[in-house]
Amino acid sequence: MRKRLSAFACFGMMAVAVAMAVGSGNESEARPKPRDFVVAGSDGYGTQDCLAGKGDCGRIVANAWCESKGFKAVLAYRKLAPDEITGTAGTAQNAADNFLISCRE
Repeated sequence: MRKRLSAFACFGMMAVAVAMAVGSGNESEARPKPRDFVVAGSDGYGTQDCLAGKGDCGRIVANAWCESKGFKAVLAYRKLAPDEITGTAGTAQNAADNFLISCRE
């Protein structure tokens, strides 16, 4: 009886160890990675007015964008040149009003 109990306890501890190892690997994958977003200035919310300037308004809008996407804060933001937009993102209608927002964890 004792052999069965100790074998059962050993298998139980092994299962817990495997579960902990598998669970710890998923935590690093669940965190968002630094990422860039192309934001159309013609979204109707007036974001282009704030993002075009380098003042506090632009930083506030860029931070809010990053936080809404699950990131911690903005790394940088800037206006995109018309030749930086290829049209594949569906934002090429007025490339002069597009902005790049880089977000960090």
